[in-house]
Amino acid sequence: MKKVRWWGVPFFLALLMAWGFFYIRSGETSLELFPERTFEIFPLNDSAVGGYSTSEVQVTDTLLTSSVTIRLGKAFSYAGVGFNLKSMNKRPAGLLDLTKYDSIEVRVASKRMNSMNVRILTDDPVYSRKGDYATLRVLEKQIPSSPYLLMGGPKERFAVSKFALSEFRVPEWWFSQQGLEKDDGKTYLNRASFFEIVSGGSTLRGIPDDMEIRYARIWGDNAELHKIMYVVLGGILLAFVLFFVLTSKNCRSENAKKLDA
Repeated sequence: MKKVRWWGVPFFLALLMAWGFFYIRSGETSLELFPERTFEIFPLNDSAVGGYSTSEVQVTDTLLTSSVTIRLGKAFSYAGVGFNLKSMNKRPAGLLDLTKYDSIEVRVASKRMNSMNVRILTDDPVYSRKGDYATLRVLEKQIPSSPYLLMGGPKERFAVSKFALSEFRVPEWWFSQQGLEKDDGKTYLNRASFFEIVSGGSTLRGIPDDMEIRYARIWGDNAELHKIMYVVLGGILLAFVLFFVLTSKNCRSENAKKLDA
């Protein structure tokens, strides 16, 4: 029985090490938008809100480029690139639940503009009308760019932005558009329809500009898998305790028999 115990202890240690390895590997859930191309990528402009800006998109394995020209429209003007979150692997899909993610990273550069706007459009159950892009709830975050024409040429020009999804804010113009006087605090991230990167500050109207995207990813702590891993850990520890108790009892029994003999 002592031999069983000495073999059992390394066995449970190996199980715990394996558990730790898989726990680290399962530490987060990730949604890569580019260069992985799970979702449909499309050129985006302000025509849905009465604008006349244009965007042309080119995609390679490592770079996504949107050539934009911003023109004055009826409302706010913008152009860039969009990701259709309702399409996965070129197939129609439902609304995407982003509540299991908490962070985002994008790496972008531009020819002239010094910032871009990252947006998530969600299907608002009150204000959004089915099939009407212009009525989707807009969540927006401004990020810095690297205008390489102003920085001496295309060196290591990509600006890296990492931030929490909680930093997205609904812009004031959207509330005004819906007739709301103040922020209602709602986001509906569980009903995401589109992810967008559009033109930002220092965009000259009527002059072509280029927006470059090297990387875009959304990620978060994999809470559901962690719960399962904790259950597995509890099972391993319980099995170790039972093994230790049983082998201890058997060892005492064997020692008692030897003394009686």
